[in-house]
Amino acid sequence: MLNPSGFHLPMHNKSWTSYVIYGIDAAVLIALDQLVKFWAIANLQGQEERPLIQGFLHLTYVENTGAAFGLLSGFSGAQLLLAITKIIVLILATWYFIKLPSEPRFILLRIPILLVISGGLGNLIDRVRLGHVVDMFVFRFIEFPVFNVADIYVTIGSIMFAVMVLFVVKDAPFFNASPRGEV
Repeated sequence: MLNPSGFHLPMHNKSWTSYVIYGIDAAVLIALDQLVKFWAIANLQGQEERPLIQGFLHLTYVENTGAAFGLLSGFSGAQLLLAITKIIVLILATWYFIKLPSEPRFILLRIPILLVISGGLGNLIDRVRLGHVVDMFVFRFIEFPVFNVADIYVTIGSIMFAVMVLFVVKDAPFFNASPRGEV
């Protein structure tokens, strides 16, 4: 494939092996999120808030039945609505991940998408398994909602994706990717 300057760009093969590696990466990220949540349930539920870094970052236990930052909490159909929405977003993110061109520079987009997918799946597992999302980290130096490891993945992944699209991989395809993932 030729880039606009006329230089030949090597194409990396989109083999199943690379997707297996990404799948393993996602599984490790999800496992880390779930392990922290299991720890929080066992050690923080029903307990007083604990300082991790006094006055800065504390540990607590919150069952979030709403969306991000507790939105839709108390709405009777929230769990089903949020689960369906999360599944649709995860399918779209996975589709986009697969459809990205296989040029090496697009790995800069795959990493944040992988973080968003992993975080989304981590919170979806909670929502399906428990009926709520377990949150445990709270900043005490500012007024900020309680959050968890999966939320960190989604936030960092979203910011990274925006930065990459705006400043690094400016010609990233969006929903006009060809069936073979080439632009």
